[in-house]
Amino acid sequence: MAVVFGHLKGTDIKMRVVALLALVLLGVNALPEVDPQITSERQARFIEDQIIEEIENIAQSIRDMGLDPLSIEHDTFEYALPVPALFNAAAEVEDVRSFGLSNIVVEHMDLLILAVYNRLDFHIALPHIHFFARKVKGLVDTFGEKLIVEGDGSVDIRNVDIVGRAYINLGISSGITVSGIDMDFKVGRTSSNIRLAINGQNFSEEANRIFNTKIPNVLDEFSDEINELLEIILIDIINENL
Repeated sequence: MAVVFGHLKGTDIKMRVVALLALVLLGVNALPEVDPQITSERQARFIEDQIIEEIENIAQSIRDMGLDPLSIEHDTFEYALPVPALFNAAAEVEDVRSFGLSNIVVEHMDLLILAVYNRLDFHIALPHIHFFARKVKGLVDTFGEKLIVEGDGSVDIRNVDIVGRAYINLGISSGITVSGIDMDFKVGRTSSNIRLAINGQNFSEEANRIFNTKIPNVLDEFSDEINELLEIILIDIINENL
């Protein structure tokens, strides 16, 4: 049941994202034609307002699903491959909390409607995402090797910025297509205060190094590749749903 419910929740957000994209792509023809300049300005303002409203709806969906704020007093999880001897795991968590996933801030939104193409400039931010767990305990059994994992602590992610520009074409034969997206994804800072032990051995320093140093360095080193991947994924999603 949890898997089905999780799928339904994910589907709800996905449908809202598709609706958001449709507003940009199809909304350019939403108003009756009068003076072209006035129409373009009105259409742009109308569509910008609708985009911002749909972003707010996505944020509300996250809150309605209980994901922000998230609060789990106690829960257990189990997972195993069809042949459990190869891999099976069980985990127990207590007092898990998070906030900030739905605090989606629209810093800038500007739609330019032209005769040849339409251009959408956007800047969306998540100022602060916080995760905390009082207790996490897990048992992993893989190929006969048993790992007992215990931990607690917090992770903070600050100033997630998505800045971009989308180019939208309207053609008589080709229809509506997104010809390109330029995107710049940045994470301002990640910090953690984690205690982690595996089979009684302390790995806290290594865990915190991953969040405080390794992840920021990787995001910075491969920023061009990450942006390119996000652009490809977004274009595919948009054009597949037209």
